Amino acid sequence: MRLIVLRDDDRRSLTVRADDDIRSAMQTMNETGRTLLVVADEADRIQGVVADGDIRRHLARGGTADQLITTALNPDPTTLPAATSTGEVRAFMARRGLEYLPLVDDRMVVALCILDRAPRSTELTAVVMAGGLGSRLAPLTDECPKPLLKIGGKPILSHIVEHLREQGVHRFVFAVNYLAQMIIDHYDDGSAWDCFIEYVHETQRLGTGGPLSLLDLDSISDPFLCLNGDVLTDVDVGAVLDAHRSNEWDATMVVRGYSHTVPYGVVDTDDDGTFREIREKPVENYLINAGMYMLSKSVVPLIPTDRAYDLPDLFGELGARGMRTGTYTHEGRWIDIGTRPEFERAAAIFSDGATR
Repeated sequence: MRLIVLRDDDRRSLTVRADDDIRSAMQTMNETGRTLLVVADEADRIQGVVADGDIRRHLARGGTADQLITTALNPDPTTLPAATSTGEVRAFMARRGLEYLPLVDDRMVVALCILDRAPRSTELTAVVMAGGLGSRLAPLTDECPKPLLKIGGKPILSHIVEHLREQGVHRFVFAVNYLAQMIIDHYDDGSAWDCFIEYVHETQRLGTGGPLSLLDLDSISDPFLCLNGDVLTDVDVGAVLDAHRSNEWDATMVVRGYSHTVPYGVVDTDDDGTFREIREKPVENYLINAGMYMLSKSVVPLIPTDRAYDLPDLFGELGARGMRTGTYTHEGRWIDIGTRPEFERAAAIFSDGATR
């Protein structure tokens, strides 16, 4: 499932005014191919929504197309605050079975979200790196693999599977090594999670990219998603897939912004030492690797089969070979559960989670 967020003129094309008649709303639906419109006043304050079903019921009751749209609208639609992240919006709409959802700010219509249920990523394979030792989380990982550590009452890996499943991903490959049988016993073939799970087994430490050399390429999608098994995120997989395909990249790295405040005054000088300026506690902004990738199958043969190999190294090698690489910037939730403080932060965020 892909979330489409319409703003400004795109959103206004699916907005009708409260003093419009039903006939004009029907014409807008025919022209746009959409089955729901937002009804707002001249100041863009939401008055309700009207769907094609609302209009059919209005006409079936003896109403006419010349009447005002307010005679057929739903005056109390489900909405979310405009500041809600795209991941949270998509998950909310998927759980509620909603195709359309307005985002509002103090009743002002800011955007209209549409959940595209066309099978865009239904066949997408997600390869999850779940074989790490989790040494920095010891002793929690002494007898439990990191992907099975519970956050909000359920394993880290379950959060990942459920997030991807909500977006139409139902085929997974888990790359396992440390305490592998515990992961296999817990997830089995994935049927309890409404998905299909296969496993590849590292017989030695292969890093974050080496396990890809163990894949049966005939059994996975092209491209396929690859991600670390210790990252919790609400990234829009459909958007990553769109960026990968539309730019014809061979490999796409998901990145996110990271800011660091230098705790000192930073002095800038010329090459000869002449003082230029001092910047007090400047904020440095970077893009960092988010541990998620969209990869075309053509890159897999470049991965060595007999030694540890990390996926960031692949991007440099692809560039040297003239292959196309790119990035997709994710601005929503991202938690890398590599340390005890991050584990505790994730536990606080997901404290009301389910138990499976």
